[in-house]
Amino acid sequence: IDKMVKDAEANAAADKQRREAVDAKNHADALVHSTEKALAEHGSKVAETERRAIEDAVSDLKEALKGDDAEAIKAKTNTLAQASMKLG
Repeated sequence: IDKMVKDAEANAAADKQRREAVDAKNHADALVHSTEKALAEHGSKVAETERRAIEDAVSDLKEALKGDDAEAIKAKTNTLAQASMKLG
């Protein structure tokens, strides 16, 4: 029983990291989807340089989503969130 408790405690940190990575990916996917939709609807109302910056942020986040680095995904998500605020 002690061994099982120790194993559970040891796996708790890994489980937490996996959960954070999944949560980060889900949040990022939702932001990519909503930003792409907003760009399609309102992209023509935004300056070309701002639109390009948003598109680059979407592309960077999609690339980060191919991996499992939760911190990179969170950073790219924040970058896209800041850039997409210009869409209104």
